[in-house]
Amino acid sequence: MITCAFVAVCATQARPVSVATPSPAPQQSDPCDGPSRLLATANRPTVGYSACAVKRDTVVFELGYQNEINGSSGKGAVVSQVPQAFTRIGAGARFEFDLIGPNYVGVRSYAPESPGTTQHGVTDSGIGFKYELPPSGRWTVAFDSLYTGSNGSPFLTAGNATLTENLDASFALSSATAIGTTIAVSSTGGYAGTQHLRYGVTIPSLVVTTQIPSYYQFYAEYVLTTKASPRYGARDFIDFGVQKLLGARTEIDLEYGHAFSGITALKFNYVGSGVVIQLW
Repeated sequence: MITCAFVAVCATQARPVSVATPSPAPQQSDPCDGPSRLLATANRPTVGYSACAVKRDTVVFELGYQNEINGSSGKGAVVSQVPQAFTRIGAGARFEFDLIGPNYVGVRSYAPESPGTTQHGVTDSGIGFKYELPPSGRWTVAFDSLYTGSNGSPFLTAGNATLTENLDASFALSSATAIGTTIAVSSTGGYAGTQHLRYGVTIPSLVVTTQIPSYYQFYAEYVLTTKASPRYGARDFIDFGVQKLLGARTEIDLEYGHAFSGITALKFNYVGSGVVIQLW
């Protein structure tokens, strides 16, 4: 059952840990500014990244919990993650420095007539940065570069350094609604049994966000992963949820995701919740 567990964790690692595209603040020329700035800036809980960098001389902590059921009701694994840590430091105008992880994962496998197994460990950690281009009309565009080393637990690590490059773009459809995309291209790796393989994966996502009064934001997202693991090919899934801004420096969220696949080992459903906290 390590295979099922690995596939579930790979899906999460392939996620740029994710996760909201910016919705413009009413009567603001810059979609990344205004009283709802944190909703626009937060990466989580979507898979794609926000096109907004954090404000200069601020620090944003993105934390969450996710519970995923991988496989079928009779055979599969339950994967729990916490704290999905992603720390973002505003190092300059429209430029941020990022700290990725550590992320603790528990995997409990189950199968007919089997007591199952339980494993615990941490995923690979690393660093990154984002550069946001100057605002251009209704468009917001940014670039991310992310690096993680092979420093996680044996059954969770990619087995080699992983480098991911993201293009993030958002277009304001109205004062409250936006459509955005992240196109992530990654060089990573993984294990198929005892064999380690390097491979490349592209993860495009498309998300629509809309705000309503009292700073609630809803989103719906479609994600395609061109290679789910060394052993399996493409997989697509949807996720949707709600975010709520509490004051100017705290955001909370709830999320749900569902994978489309005829291959049992690639199926999953997950629920999660999180918080985004800005200092200064």
